[in-house]
Amino acid sequence: MRAAVLRGPREMSIESVPVPQLAADEVLVKVEANGLCGSDVHCYTGERALEYPMVLGHEIAGHIVAVGENVSPERLGERVSVEPNFGCGECSLCARGLERICLRKQTIGITRWGGLAEYVAVPHDYAWSIPETFALRDAATIEPTTVGVHAFSRAQAAPGETIAVIGCGGVGLLIVTIAVAKGSRVVVMEPNPARRSAALAAGAVQYSEARNADEARAFFEQEGAVAIFECAGIHATTQLALDAAPPGTRIVLVGLTMEDVKFNPLRFVRQELEIRGTLIYEHPTDYPVTIDLIASGKFAPGATASEPQPLESAASLLDAMAAGKLNAKPIISPQE
Repeated sequence: MRAAVLRGPREMSIESVPVPQLAADEVLVKVEANGLCGSDVHCYTGERALEYPMVLGHEIAGHIVAVGENVSPERLGERVSVEPNFGCGECSLCARGLERICLRKQTIGITRWGGLAEYVAVPHDYAWSIPETFALRDAATIEPTTVGVHAFSRAQAAPGETIAVIGCGGVGLLIVTIAVAKGSRVVVMEPNPARRSAALAAGAVQYSEARNADEARAFFEQEGAVAIFECAGIHATTQLALDAAPPGTRIVLVGLTMEDVKFNPLRFVRQELEIRGTLIYEHPTDYPVTIDLIASGKFAPGATASEPQPLESAASLLDAMAAGKLNAKPIISPQE
């Protein structure tokens, strides 16, 4: 098969490699489309350590064309979305249903070969059936959408309640879209006019240009926010979320800032404030929620994705992403 093989930082080329051999509990997926994201960029540039050679790609949609000996042949021909992260199944975290933070977690496209190839091997219970009616771009963006679905669930916001989103880039806008589809009232804080307009177009009803924690707190209190999603992933906005949260608020940290922040424990105790992290998604509950949400027609997650490009475009697209030159989400179609 043809695959975009990464043999070192930024050393990617199209090669002819063997089709993956299936374990007993695996299926072989003919890759229809693979979305590219920031994680792929970090792997491509060498910022994230990998064992080479590696085939990147974890946002995968395609059709099952072969099955392992323990998998029903009835699954042949099934259109699927791939859930690319799976735990060891043996540790105490996996036993508690926390595969997403398993210390021995495997990730397709990072620890084993991924979707920038014509075929990929996948554990059968991580290949989720999707309708043939799903648009290609929607099928290729189920994985990142499920990240947003899980993040939204961490707020435990009931329909009709107000949630606030700080930072409306790709992830923040996704949270806005999911929250609106789930029946939440959404307000945002975003200084970039284009991103702010996108959030309002997606259904946010109000925005703030707060310059400090006092102004932000007044905005959150006025709007009745029950949860705050920090999606910018920088120190200043993370600190702002902690400082500005009104009493009883749940603060969901979606962004990935690496700098330390400060908070007063006494205030968090007396005001019953909660900080919640969120990482990828929960198996096996979150993927079906995302698939049903798309099937309902309430939103189309692939609307901001580009038209599919051939496998030969993968390296140039990753270079462009690393340079910040792309606005639309790139999609690779290895069969092109």
